[in-house]
Amino acid sequence: MYLKILPAAILLLALLACKNKTPHPQHAEQPSPDSAVAAGSYLPVRDFILGDVRLVDSFAGAILRKTDLAGRKDSGYVSPQQFREKINAFLPEVLDSARFARTFEEVSLMDETTRLLNFIYTARDTAETLRKVVVYIVPSLTIDQVETIYMEKAFRDQGQSVQQKLTWKMHQSCSILTIRYTGPETSVVTQEKLIWDPFHFAD
Repeated sequence: MYLKILPAAILLLALLACKNKTPHPQHAEQPSPDSAVAAGSYLPVRDFILGDVRLVDSFAGAILRKTDLAGRKDSGYVSPQQFREKINAFLPEVLDSARFARTFEEVSLMDETTRLLNFIYTARDTAETLRKVVVYIVPSLTIDQVETIYMEKAFRDQGQSVQQKLTWKMHQSCSILTIRYTGPETSVVTQEKLIWDPFHFAD
């Protein structure tokens, strides 16, 4: 169950508390998912994901790819280059800080069930390919941590409407759900999961 939009006084206190946190020296140069709300402004979603991609490049021995196309399941491994190409499709220039603030509206919510802070960004222009971004944050008195990033895209490809939904689990995996509408009442659904944490290969 969601609470209503956080009252201004509560949000102000939360942001002041976050601003008073001492940043870790290693994050001085670039935004980090371990200090997500510190800036008190639109979150650097693109930087969060790229930071995770760099970690994958540095230590991942293998990236497992699982697919489910209309019930037909398969699995294999992808190279870091293939991995980056897939992820770059969800990192358009509109996510750059200044343009992101102009193009998307932000709403902050606390989920009573999960106890996660939700920062919800919705495109002001429905013509945007990227329609929605949600950042789920584990709040803390010391360091806030980004747990999950969710994105929705909508576009046309070869005359067909396509919806894509990305769920990014920090330091673990990501999944891409693609719905391609082949007719007025027909569609093809593809689920693709990329896992770089071996502890989650069996998920």
